[in-house]
Amino acid sequence: MPADKPPDVKFETTHAWREEHVENLVICCSDHRYQAHIDEFVRKGLKCDDFDRLALPGGPHFLLAASYLPKFEWAGRRWLRFLVQHHDIERIICIAHEDCGWYRNLAIGPVTIPLLKNRQMGDLQKITAALKDMFPDIRVHLYYARPNPKGHVEFSEVA
Repeated sequence: MPADKPPDVKFETTHAWREEHVENLVICCSDHRYQAHIDEFVRKGLKCDDFDRLALPGGPHFLLAASYLPKFEWAGRRWLRFLVQHHDIERIICIAHEDCGWYRNLAIGPVTIPLLKNRQMGDLQKITAALKDMFPDIRVHLYYARPNPKGHVEFSEVA
C-alpha cells in the first residue's frame, strides 16, 4: 500500500473532536463492571463533559505501593505528573469501588466487603495526602462506588 493512501475506515465516531485541554482527571480502577457507571457519574453527576482518565487495577492505590510494588508506584506517579503538567489539570477525582479485585488480591486471610471498604477508605485519605504533597494547588475529590439494591451503581463522596 502506498504511504500516502490511508487505510480503509472501519468506524467513525459521532462525538466531535476537541483540541483543548481539560481541567479534570479521573483516577479509577480499570474493572469493566464500573466503567459505564463511572462515565455516567462524571459526565452527569459531576457535570464534567470531558476529562482525562487514568484507569488501572486498584485505581489511585498505586500512590501507596512504594514498599511492595515500587515500579508500579513510580510509573503511576510519572503518568500522573505528565497528565497534570501537560493537560492543565485543576481537579483530580479519585474513585474506589466495592469488591475491588486489586484490594481482594492484597488481603491476607479472610476477606469481607466491609473489611475491604475500611481499607479503601483509609487508603483514600492517604492518597489525598500524597496528591496534595505532589500538587498542592490541585483540588482532590474522593468517591466510593457500589451497586445498590435496584441494580444500579451509587457514588458517595468520601470526606
